Amino acid sequence: MRELTARPRPVYVVCAEAPPDVVGGLGRYAERMMAAMRHLGTPVEVFGATARHVAPRTERMGDVTLHRVRTPGGGRAEGRAGGVTRAPAAVLRVARVIGMLVFNVRVAARVIRAGAGPSGSVVAVHDWMGCVAGILCRVLARTPVVFHVHTRELNAAPARRRSAVAAGIAALETAQARMACLIVVPSAGMRDDLVACGWPPGRLRVIPHGFEDPELSRLAGLTGDERDRLREAVRRRYLPGGDGRLVVFAGRLSPHKGVRTLIRAAPLIAGKRDDVRIVLIGAQAPRTDENAEVARLIDETGAGRHVIAGYRFLSSAEVFAHFLAADVCAFPSTYEPFGLVAVEAMALARPVVVGPGYSPEVVGDGAVRCEHDSPEELAGALLRCLDDRRAASRLGARGAAHVRERYTWARTAELTLAAYAELAR
Repeated sequence: MRELTARPRPVYVVCAEAPPDVVGGLGRYAERMMAAMRHLGTPVEVFGATARHVAPRTERMGDVTLHRVRTPGGGRAEGRAGGVTRAPAAVLRVARVIGMLVFNVRVAARVIRAGAGPSGSVVAVHDWMGCVAGILCRVLARTPVVFHVHTRELNAAPARRRSAVAAGIAALETAQARMACLIVVPSAGMRDDLVACGWPPGRLRVIPHGFEDPELSRLAGLTGDERDRLREAVRRRYLPGGDGRLVVFAGRLSPHKGVRTLIRAAPLIAGKRDDVRIVLIGAQAPRTDENAEVARLIDETGAGRHVIAGYRFLSSAEVFAHFLAADVCAFPSTYEPFGLVAVEAMALARPVVVGPGYSPEVVGDGAVRCEHDSPEELAGALLRCLDDRRAASRLGARGAAHVRERYTWARTAELTLAAYAELAR
């Protein structure tokens, strides 16, 4: 590992999704990285967006300070009627973009007033939600900017099918990429995709994520009897008497996560194994109607007896307990630059099936990777894991070894700060 010979002072991080408003992978990344950086000797100022009152507004955690910035349309704000908003989706997307612009301008003003400039300090922005702040700091204060790209899901579709909002976000990301001194991505697959889009290869750096979580480590260390009791408690929630086969999906119910393919695969699986239950852990992205769309698809496919959707996010401890209880975990994403949930399930030695959106090097030979977004292919992969427990167990063991050899949040934090330090000299 590269030694840190210089330290930027300080690092200003613009990450719209920050604790406690964690609704996806970006928020979980922020949560883990703040913990990993808190004792590394570099002052880190994190700015996150929230649409609600959260106390304290500023929180100090060792070397890391989190500033929660009130932002219209930011954070985990939900509408009435159980979180299903009544406004049209297009209106909500526009409102979110406007809210992010306000957030960025406010954060850029605070960073520039704090003295960010061409030497010593670094501004790190995460995904399109921080691009405007990064561009303003670069143009107005000449501060070195690092652009972290975790996902480009809004632009995963062909250009001719993109909405005006998605096209605008793509232009914003491209402008930030041209101005950034360094672009950090979590996988070689994402780096190659961006190079194919014309992004500068010489400024792209791959720094993979970690996987550790205190609760995950605790569960991984359980004795056989303790693990069996926990598995049984979870399985009895979904399987009569705890008997049968359990498939677990975790993630947002957005189309690119592959949950619709999984629902369409359910009748094919049930035709071979009537005792299977597929549990969907997660809910709609903020300000969408994805919960209702998934509910309609479950009804249309007649999968209601075999698919159980809670339409809510669970705590990390609950998610990990479900992974542990599963006979197989399914993450059939069509677009997934890293895929933290799959890596976490693999770390628990669970058999994992992923979709074609996963970069092959992320999961290696420790998971079954579907080549196509196909209900038939997904059903076949899941049935093989469900029917051959010995082979599934060997797959889980390979997955755990693959993850533990390659990923750690401590290494991610060290490599990230080392990259910042290169720009601060």
